[in-house]
Amino acid sequence: MLKTIFGAFLVSGSLLALTGSALAADTALPKPIVVKDKVKITATVEAIDSTNRIVTLKGPKGEMTTLNVDESVDRFNQMKVGDKVTAEYYESVAYEIEAPGANTPTGLTVGAAPIPGAKPGGSTMSMLVAKVTIQAIDPVTPAVTVKTEAGDIVSFRVRDKKNLKNVKVGDVVVITQTKALMIAVEAPK
Repeated sequence: MLKTIFGAFLVSGSLLALTGSALAADTALPKPIVVKDKVKITATVEAIDSTNRIVTLKGPKGEMTTLNVDESVDRFNQMKVGDKVTAEYYESVAYEIEAPGANTPTGLTVGAAPIPGAKPGGSTMSMLVAKVTIQAIDPVTPAVTVKTEAGDIVSFRVRDKKNLKNVKVGDVVVITQTKALMIAVEAPK
């Protein structure tokens, strides 16, 4: 269940990263730009198929969602119809011009932990650090074209034109994307 819900939130988180694109501020070495979002959703367990590890949830607007619950989720058999499932998702994306001569390490760090209690619950966190190099700047649109570490060329709009003020072609931008998801199941009150 954690993996299924986390995957759904990753899609919305990717949209946040694209719409929040900003690359610099007002000083010679700009301060990092941070775009963040937090979402909290509560749903009610409507049905449980214990044999196939499938749970049907009813969202706050009456929408129904059926989820496969991964074998890694502990205490699955403690869930009951009527339980409340709360998912909190947090994402932040920070953009920072890398200082000349710096060598910021890149890569993905992932962690997960169960939430103690009688009902299922857990949290997961990931942090991805990547670098891109500015290839072109369009101050009119405003937009930038960057080259990823893998060599891909990507263009996208920048939300706030003034964030391009001290950015120049050749700058290396360090992008740090942090995502966290916490899911807890509680008996109805």
